[in-house]
Amino acid sequence: MCKYCYLKVHYKLLVIWRKATNYVCCNPLFHGHPHYDCALIQLTPTQTAFIHLILMFTCKITGFRVLQLALVQPYTAGIGAQHQLDHQLKLTCVRAVPRGSSISIPVDSMIHSALLYPDPAHKDNFLVVDHVNGDMFLCMKTWE
Repeated sequence: MCKYCYLKVHYKLLVIWRKATNYVCCNPLFHGHPHYDCALIQLTPTQTAFIHLILMFTCKITGFRVLQLALVQPYTAGIGAQHQLDHQLKLTCVRAVPRGSSISIPVDSMIHSALLYPDPAHKDNFLVVDHVNGDMFLCMKTWE
């Protein structure tokens, strides 16, 4: 097993239909402080979800190929038909599942890095900030 701190996520911009790259970080010592990014992933063929990175690693199983995986905390509690929307700010709110319910995903399921801000009024709730990136703004229009 080999741990990694950075990952390039390649995707096609929805704004101008050109390829772009995001860098996601999962580093316990980034300039002296821990830094763990969030991302939007393809959870199932028809469903996307937000996640918080915990650990990225590769694992080689003898006789099989090398697996590139990430241990993540999904923000899937209350999504789908029940996801919440902050109507005053027009922000989508996602809720973290308990840390003990973390899952491993293939790193190639990551679609886009994401900016999630903790909701100060509600523990484990996060607001999806899509206003700083035109591509994430369009992604969220289809997500809702």
